[in-house]
Amino acid sequence: MDTKLKKSHKLTTVIITLFILIPAFLLISIYPRVRGIMNEEKERIEKLNEELEEKYGDDSWSTKWFLDEHFLNYAMESCFFIYNTIVSNEKSAMGEEPLNLNVFEKYGWISDYHTFKENINYRAVYSSENGEKTESDTEDLESLTGFGYLTLDFDTNGYLDNVYLDSELIVELEYAENMYDKAMETVTQFKNNVRAYNEQHSEQLKAEEYMPRNFSMKISMIPSCSFIHSEDEYIGYENAWYSYEIMLLESGALFVILVAAILVAIVSLLLPFFKLLETGWEKIFRVPFEVVLVLLIGGIAGAVGMFYAMAYTCGMEYYPALQVLGYSISERIQYIFLLVLNFIGWAILFFVEYVVVASFRQFLCGPKLYIRNRVLCIRFLRWLKRKCTQIYHDITNINFNERLHQNVFKITVANLGLVTVIFSLIYWFFGLMFGGFYGDDAWVIIWLFGILMFLGYSVVLYIVLLKYAEKLQKQYHSILHATNQMAEGNLKISLEEDLGMFQPIGDSLNEVQKGFEKAVVEEAKSQNMKTELITNVSHDLKTPLTAIITYVDLLKKEDITEEERKSYVQTLDQKSQRLKVLIEDLFEVSKAQSGNVTMNFMDVDIVNLMKQVRMEMEDQIEASNLAFRFNLPEEKIILSLDGQRTYRIFENLLNNALKYAMPHSRVYVDI
Repeated sequence: MDTKLKKSHKLTTVIITLFILIPAFLLISIYPRVRGIMNEEKERIEKLNEELEEKYGDDSWSTKWFLDEHFLNYAMESCFFIYNTIVSNEKSAMGEEPLNLNVFEKYGWISDYHTFKENINYRAVYSSENGEKTESDTEDLESLTGFGYLTLDFDTNGYLDNVYLDSELIVELEYAENMYDKAMETVTQFKNNVRAYNEQHSEQLKAEEYMPRNFSMKISMIPSCSFIHSEDEYIGYENAWYSYEIMLLESGALFVILVAAILVAIVSLLLPFFKLLETGWEKIFRVPFEVVLVLLIGGIAGAVGMFYAMAYTCGMEYYPALQVLGYSISERIQYIFLLVLNFIGWAILFFVEYVVVASFRQFLCGPKLYIRNRVLCIRFLRWLKRKCTQIYHDITNINFNERLHQNVFKITVANLGLVTVIFSLIYWFFGLMFGGFYGDDAWVIIWLFGILMFLGYSVVLYIVLLKYAEKLQKQYHSILHATNQMAEGNLKISLEEDLGMFQPIGDSLNEVQKGFEKAVVEEAKSQNMKTELITNVSHDLKTPLTAIITYVDLLKKEDITEEERKSYVQTLDQKSQRLKVLIEDLFEVSKAQSGNVTMNFMDVDIVNLMKQVRMEMEDQIEASNLAFRFNLPEEKIILSLDGQRTYRIFENLLNNALKYAMPHSRVYVDI
C-alpha cells in the first residue's frame, strides 16, 4: 500500500511540474516571433519619422504638445477686456461717457489679460458704425511661426458665434468636442461677476452692454507659450508614441500569456478530481490564507514584472557586448541568458498561480472550515478568546476554602490594570487632540495624578472586597458544615443564622431536612407494617399448615376406617386450598409493593358482587356471634374494576370483621 502511495505521489509531482513548465516553455518559444514583429514595427515607425522630418524640416514633429486646460478661459477673458477697451476708447473720442472697466480689475480679468498677452500673438477686429477698428500686437498674424490658431467670433447680438482651433501638431484639449460650452462658461462667469459687483456698489452695471458685438479675435500660439506643454516622446502611427510595452501588446503576446494562465488555473482545479493522483491537499496547498494573499499580490506584481521583462527582452534590437573578467559575452549568449531567466520567472509565476488557485478550490469546497482553520487572524482571535476566558476564570474563580486573600488581590490588580489602560487611552487621546491647552510637563503630571488616584481607589477596593469575601466565606462554611452533617445522618441540625446571599440555599436545606425526617418516619411506618404483615401472614399460614400436619399423622395410622380416611382427606384438601389462597395473597402483596400487578378491568356490578361474597360466607356469618347489617341498594352499580381482586377485597373485609370485631357487636355493610 505504501509503495502504491509513493508511486502515486511521484506521478502527481511529475504531472504538476509538466503543467507548470509547459506554459512557461510555450511563452519562451514565442519570444523570437514577438521580437521579429516588434522589430518590423520599429522599422515602420522609423520610416514614418523620416517622412515627417522631411516634411517639417526640424524636430518639432518629434514632440507631443498639449494645450493647458485654462487656455480657453484666458482667451475668452482677454477677448472681453480687449473689446470693452476698444469700445470705451471710442466713446471717449466721441465725447461720451466711457465704460466702467472696474469689474474687470476687481475680479482679476485685467491681470489674466496681461498674462495671456505675454504668451501669445493676437489680432482683434471690431466692426462698428464708425468703421472697422483693429488691435493687434503684430502686423502680419499669418506670418508668425506657431503651432496653430484659435478663432473667437461674436455676432451683432453679442452671442458667441464661432470657436475654432486650427492646429496640426497640438493635441486637442480634453474638452475639444465641447469647446463652445467651455467658452460659454466664461460668459456665465462674467455675468455672475457683474451681479456680484452690483450687490457691493451703488452703480448698477448691465452685463449685456459689455458683451462683444461684431467682434472677432484670432490668436496665434507660439512655442514659448506657457499655455503649451510638451512631452519628449517620439510620435509614430496616428500621432502616438511607441514603446516596447505598447508594441508587445499590439503583437498579441498578451493573449498567449492569458491562455497559459487560464490553462494552469484549469489544471489546478481539475487534477484533484482524479482519485488516482491523490492531490489537492498536500502541505504546500494548505498554507494559511494570509500567505496565499501575499502570494497573490506577489504573483500580480510578478506578472507585471515579467511583462516588462518580456518587452525588454523582445524589444532590444541588439545587446551590447559585455566584458566580464576579460571575457566578451556576445549578443547571442546574452539573449539566451535572458530567455533562461524569463523561463524561470514564468515557471515561478505559474507555480504561484497553481498554489493560489488550489487554495481557492479548497475554500470553495468548505468555506467555513477554510476560514476557521486557514485564516491566521481568525485562529489568533480564537486563541486570544481562549486566553482571555482562561484569565477571566483565573481571576473570578474564588475558592472560599483557601487563599481568599490571594483571590481578592487578583481581582483588585486586574481591576486596577483595566482601569489604568482605559484611563491612559482616553487621556492620551484627548491629549493628542487638545494637547495645546497644557504644557507637556503639566500633561504628564495630570496623568500621574490620575494613576495615583486609581491606585488609592484600588487599595480601598481591596479592603472592602476582602471584608465582604470573609463574610461570604463564613456563610459558605456554615452551609458546607450543615450539608456535611446531613450527609452523615444528623437530621436535627438547623440553619437559623443570617446566610446573606446563601439564604435561599439554607432555606432549601431546611426543606430537605424536613423531607428527610418525613421519609424516615414513613420508612419506619413501612417497616412496622411489613413486620405486622409478616406476623399476620405467619399466623395465618401456621393454622392450616398445623392442621395439615395433624391430619397427615392421623392418615398414617393403620387402624382408621374408610370413612375417617375420607374425612381426613377432605379436611386436608380444604386446609391445602386455604394455604394456597394465603400464599397467593402473599404473592399478590409482593407484586403490589414492587408495582408489577396486572389489572384486568371489566364492568362489575359491586352490589351483586357483595351478594356473592355474602352467600359464600353465609355459614361463617351464621356461626359467628356477630350481627351483620347489610344495606344494599336494589339497582345495579356498575364500575370498571378487576372483578377477581375486588371480590378478594370484599372477602378480606368480611373475614377481618369476623376475626377482629368485638364479640356480640354489630357489623354494618353499606353500598
